[in-house]
Amino acid sequence: MYRTIGVRQGRSHHDFFVRTHSFLITFKRYREDNAHLLGIFRVMKQTTPHFLTPGDTIGISATARFARPEMIETAKSVLEGAGFKVYYEPGILSQYHQLAGTIEERVAHFNALVHHPEVKAIWNVRGGYGSAEIVDAVDWAALQKNPKWLVGFSDFTTFLCHGVQQGLATLHAPMPISFETTKKEAIQATLKVLMGEEDALHCALPKEVHGQVIAGNLSVIYSILGTPSLPSLNGCILLLEDLDEYHYHLDRMLLALRRRGAFKGLRAVVLGVFSDIHDHHIPWGPDVRHSLRKHFEAEGVPVYEHPIIGHAKENWPIILREV
Repeated sequence: MYRTIGVRQGRSHHDFFVRTHSFLITFKRYREDNAHLLGIFRVMKQTTPHFLTPGDTIGISATARFARPEMIETAKSVLEGAGFKVYYEPGILSQYHQLAGTIEERVAHFNALVHHPEVKAIWNVRGGYGSAEIVDAVDWAALQKNPKWLVGFSDFTTFLCHGVQQGLATLHAPMPISFETTKKEAIQATLKVLMGEEDALHCALPKEVHGQVIAGNLSVIYSILGTPSLPSLNGCILLLEDLDEYHYHLDRMLLALRRRGAFKGLRAVVLGVFSDIHDHHIPWGPDVRHSLRKHFEAEGVPVYEHPIIGHAKENWPIILREV
């Protein structure tokens, strides 16, 4: 909003008013279109997709590494056993090197689920790497018009965060590749969240902490921060996990984020499970937890620890939404 102060009547003043108004509109559009460059965490009015009921259809996607037949069978067994129908594109088992098909194939497969009239949720089968290659080609306008739950974690963090930027609540939760190694209670809790029950955030964070929840893999957060998928962490509650990284590399990612000013305005951080972390004969530091905490604590960000998310048995459902 703006107002004019002391502008008298007359053509020249009218022209001044019009030019000023035009400039403000142009700047507003620039600010919105380039929020990721300006470091603005821009979230549209957030919509929570409709909750599911038994009999609804859940679509299975593969945005990154290729799916195997046994992963699809596991997904069908668990989801159909809970009373849901399962749908996936005929090309779900496509493989292009390490990926679930070419970029064009993966985009087509995912958008087919977006446009499918019966699919109420899209559950990604596994992580790896590759989701960021296709996220911008997804028909987000269709998802905004007909919101569907996006479910997964690991490399799918990109989709979860991008969905938030598009005004959608998304769900950080186990994927079919890890169903057999995840606590059954966590999988059941995920299904209950999709049907309208509370997520697990209250287990790890005091109720008085408020902000936009962002949960995901540290390496992915590091790679997408400052892009349209995650312009900023200002005003956010951040839940982190990671897998198969070197101790010093965790420190390097967090140091880089801190030096960029990424933790300014961060409301709180929850450190989940960091599994299979490697170190050298001479350790990088006292311990991994010390390396994870120190950069947040140096910026005055409250740090909590809870094995609530991760590539481990403890991987509980967290809705990415404003709390």
